[in-house]
Amino acid sequence: MKLQFKLLTLSLFLAGSASAQKLDTTYFDLEWKPVAKATGSYYRITKTVEENKLYAITDYYNSGEIQMTGTLAALNPEIKHGIFTWYKDGEKTQEFTFDLGKIKYKKFFGKVGMVPNLASTIDERNHPPEYPGGMKKLYAYIGKHFNYPNELINIRPKGRIVINFVIDKAGSITEAFVQESVHPLLDAEAIKVIEHMPKWKPGQQDGEVVRVMYSIPITMN
Repeated sequence: MKLQFKLLTLSLFLAGSASAQKLDTTYFDLEWKPVAKATGSYYRITKTVEENKLYAITDYYNSGEIQMTGTLAALNPEIKHGIFTWYKDGEKTQEFTFDLGKIKYKKFFGKVGMVPNLASTIDERNHPPEYPGGMKKLYAYIGKHFNYPNELINIRPKGRIVINFVIDKAGSITEAFVQESVHPLLDAEAIKVIEHMPKWKPGQQDGEVVRVMYSIPITMN
């Protein structure tokens, strides 16, 4: 009922503003290729905010639930500019900030996947993921590759960034997001460093390789 109310409010707003702003609806298949309305799995409403400068887009599932919102600096080719937010079942799943097509900041929400808890007993059949060379090497890697943003050199925000991520069955880093933030620019640099880490030795539970959520704090002094 709550979601239906939101959609109704949006529909009324669009109807009221249609005379002042250009609205277009495009239908897409499951691979996001334009198709006819009858065969579409998603649809997009594009609103011209400022001709040739800014366009607001909202993607919907066929059910009417919002799938994504964002803004484009150009339509063909599409140039993402500003905040893009994705939804599933009415809840935010991720949020990216773009600057003329380039990703500047990523944030993920909620659960990041089915990640089993490891058994409390650590042995050859149960062990957590391991960074090559251990934790000392891990923090040496972060210290070497973390490039402090020039814009913040005179400000020096202090605090602790906590990055959560998943180490998959191949030892690769996936689904990294900021759990505790200090500053968007510092957060973005921390995410970049974590995402480019070497592969870990994956975790194991009951003799089987598993996906494991991991958390790393990075202190800004």
